[in-house]
Amino acid sequence: MLVTIISAVHSLRMDFIKEYYTSRGYEVKNITLDKKSVQSWFTQMNASKKIRKTVRDLNPDIVYCEALFDLLIKELGVLKRKNNNMKLIFDVCEYSDSLHQKYLSQADVLFCSNELYRGYIHGAILLYPINGQNCVPSSPELMKDEISFCIVRYDRVNNYLILSFLRECCSFKPCVLHIIGDWKQKDSFIQDVLSVGANVVDHKVLPTQARMQEVFDQCQYALNMKKYDGLNKESLDYMCGQIPIINSVNGDLKNLCELWDIGMNIDNENYKQIAEVVCKEDEDIQLKRRNHIRNLYNTYFTKEIFFETLDKSGGSLWCASSVQLI
Repeated sequence: MLVTIISAVHSLRMDFIKEYYTSRGYEVKNITLDKKSVQSWFTQMNASKKIRKTVRDLNPDIVYCEALFDLLIKELGVLKRKNNNMKLIFDVCEYSDSLHQKYLSQADVLFCSNELYRGYIHGAILLYPINGQNCVPSSPELMKDEISFCIVRYDRVNNYLILSFLRECCSFKPCVLHIIGDWKQKDSFIQDVLSVGANVVDHKVLPTQARMQEVFDQCQYALNMKKYDGLNKESLDYMCGQIPIINSVNGDLKNLCELWDIGMNIDNENYKQIAEVVCKEDEDIQLKRRNHIRNLYNTYFTKEIFFETLDKSGGSLWCASSVQLI
């Protein structure tokens, strides 16, 4: 039995999909696309037709396709109508208005990566993203006379909100920001943080979950302040690291923060209030939230849960070779 996986290059989610299929004993062939090379309608149409021909020649039992753009899912729908024995699965990892429901509905199984998207896509099954890590033992050592935060990487971060929040925290007690990761303008960001009165500890890139856990165990909260909706990779790192979050991301994370009591939601209107609460709250509250976020991660975001969802959703499925198409 053969599965063909169609995805963007360097898709971590599709790496886990391939692992799932191979663990179930199927042969897997990958077709990958560089999204930067298919920005125009013409390049998308050309790529979609090439993929349809490649899939037709491979004649797989299952096609698992990341829903990258409308023309691609339309072409695979055409192929499905000509070969009804082929099982077609679409996975909406990033939703846009350009994806049409009528093409997505051609799939036998339709997944999406968060509840926010499921609100836009009729009939979609929720398949949360994962990072493939398991929680490691945690032994928090939290200072009472200062407050420490951490941030992992730096992508689409809400700089204004972070700096405003840290400045406010510094008015209540000494404040430290632990930074994990490297990026081009990190030195500038560090200077901005220092300018609002917070100290900085730069850990650079940490290679293992255990090393990251050592940092998380020194911090009361992680700062998940992104110009982003949905579930970002950093939030998975924080959940796996069993550290509560100060969150500005809408959608699933905002709801989970409230339902599971894993931290606090922040915005430009309430950051002063959140800063005061965080700086004055009892350590017991923070420790309870660490338990809550660990339980949340183990309930929804482990590899075992990811595979189990695929099994239950009719994805039952397959040693792998790759075809670099574009």
